[in-house]
Amino acid sequence: MSRNTLKTIFVISVVTLIAVTASYLIGTEPATVGDVGAIVDSLSEPSLPTTSALDPQPIVETPPDAEAGGPSVPVSPGLLPDLPAGDPVIPVGLKLGSLGVDAPVVPTGVNQRTGQMAVPNNVRDVAWYQFGSVPGERGSAVMAAHVDLASEGPGVFFNLRTVDEGDVVEVEFSNGTVRVFRVEARTAYQKDELPLDTIFAREGSPVLTLITCGGGFSESSGSYDSNIVVYAVPIPDRDLGSAG
Repeated sequence: MSRNTLKTIFVISVVTLIAVTASYLIGTEPATVGDVGAIVDSLSEPSLPTTSALDPQPIVETPPDAEAGGPSVPVSPGLLPDLPAGDPVIPVGLKLGSLGVDAPVVPTGVNQRTGQMAVPNNVRDVAWYQFGSVPGERGSAVMAAHVDLASEGPGVFFNLRTVDEGDVVEVEFSNGTVRVFRVEARTAYQKDELPLDTIFAREGSPVLTLITCGGGFSESSGSYDSNIVVYAVPIPDRDLGSAG
C-alpha cells in the first residue's frame, strides 16, 4: 500500500470521526429539567399570532432560506395582530451567562414560503417573533436561533440543550433597560409535536421561550428532527434598569 493511499485513508478516518462526534453531540437529547407542565398551565387562553396563507401582501421582509440548523417552528393559518404604532420598545440583545452567549436580537415574523417563524440567515443573531409577546409581558415571548449552519459552524444556541434550571437570561431593550429571567424548564419535542398553543400564547403569565434545533440530523430532509425549548420566567426584583 502506497504512502499516498495511507494518507488518504487517514484523512477520511479523521473526517468521519469528526462527523460522527458532531452528530452524537447534536443528536443526544437532553433530559427534561424543570416543571414544563407548570409553564404550560401558566399560559392560559392561548392565541396563535399567525399569518394568513391567503394574504397576498408580504407581512415582513423574509430573510433568504437558511441552511439546516434553524428551529423550523411552524405557525398555523390565521390573522396577525397589528404591530404597535410609533417607536415601540423591543428586545435588541440577549445574554445567557452560563453559555457565554451575548447576542444581538432582531425582530422577525413569518416566512411566507414555508409558513414557519422566520429566523436569521446567520449563526450570530437571535430572532424575536415580533407578532407575539414582548419579553416580560403577558404570554410567551418567542426567541429562536440556529444550532449550527454548515457554512458557518456552531450557532449562538448550539449549547442551549445544556441550559439548566435556575440559569439566568438577560434581555436588553431598545430603550437601554434590561429584564432578567430565570430558566424554569428545558425539554425537547419532536418537530411535529411542538405545543404551538403554548409556544405562541399571547395570554397568561409572562414566559420567555427560547428555541433551537436538536435531535438527529437527516441528510434526506436536510434538517434536525427535534426542537430544544427552554422556558424562563421574569425575576422582577432583578431587572437592571439601564444597561451598561
